[in-house]
Amino acid sequence: MTVRIVPLTSQEAGEVRIGGSAAEMVAIVARLSELLWARTHQPLPTYTRATIPVAIVALGARPDRD
Repeated sequence: MTVRIVPLTSQEAGEVRIGGSAAEMVAIVARLSELLWARTHQPLPTYTRATIPVAIVALGARPDRD
């Protein structure tokens, strides 16, 4: 599989639809996630789903929002 990163606003990004079952699509997303994470040259996170680092912030309290 070849991966090419393009801006979402570019014509190349276009809408791409793939077929397959839900399980096949989840497998594709998992594989793409692995490949793209590898491009960051960072180790995979080791935290569990229960301990995933998150912050719950009201939308109006975000510094990047008006």
